[in-house]
Amino acid sequence: MTSATNCQSCRRPASDTLLTYRKGTGEVRREGFLQCDICERFACADCLQVYDIFSGYDFLCHECAQGFGASPARPRGH
Repeated sequence: MTSATNCQSCRRPASDTLLTYRKGTGEVRREGFLQCDICERFACADCLQVYDIFSGYDFLCHECAQGFGASPARPRGH
């Protein structure tokens, strides 16, 4: 499946800031939206974060992460 051109959570179009994802204290810059490992929606950096739940490199939107009891490192976006 190809990446969406708009975030499937907040519907905003891709931009540099929305394609820079947080991983712990660092950042991961991508060319397109990352896909949530659970719901498979393509989401921007405000709606998805790289978590350390199973593999240490898990892509979860904030809605799915709440189901696992994970919380973002810091609030972003909406």
